[in-house]
Amino acid sequence: MKRLTNITFLAITVFFSGCSSGQSQDVNTNLNATEFSKKIAENSTAVVLDVRTPEEYSVGHLTNARNIDWNGKDFDKLVSTLDKTKPVFVYCHSGRRSAAAASQMRSLGFTAVFELVGGIKAWQNEKLPISNELQK
Repeated sequence: MKRLTNITFLAITVFFSGCSSGQSQDVNTNLNATEFSKKIAENSTAVVLDVRTPEEYSVGHLTNARNIDWNGKDFDKLVSTLDKTKPVFVYCHSGRRSAAAASQMRSLGFTAVFELVGGIKAWQNEKLPISNELQK
């Protein structure tokens, strides 16, 4: 009986340790629109990455955002041209594609990837500026 109690305690400890470490990453990298905006302003060398389609991007995007379509066949190739040591601020329409893209970027070795919670919709809800100028 004591062995079963010890195993149960160990399993619970491992489970909660795993959950807390995952959550701490989310707290540091998942930012609301205001935090995302402030953090971009604090990082002059950062890359702002819009992972929506080119059509979505052309309608409006964050100022100086670079567009690499998450659903495009060459996402990994194009994103690999970015400096992995610089902060990258990733967003999409509502947050799903950017979460997947951020995860992929971390697996490719990017050291600081931040996600906009709620995507550009959340940004617009906060009345933050949108640009229509296309990047070259």
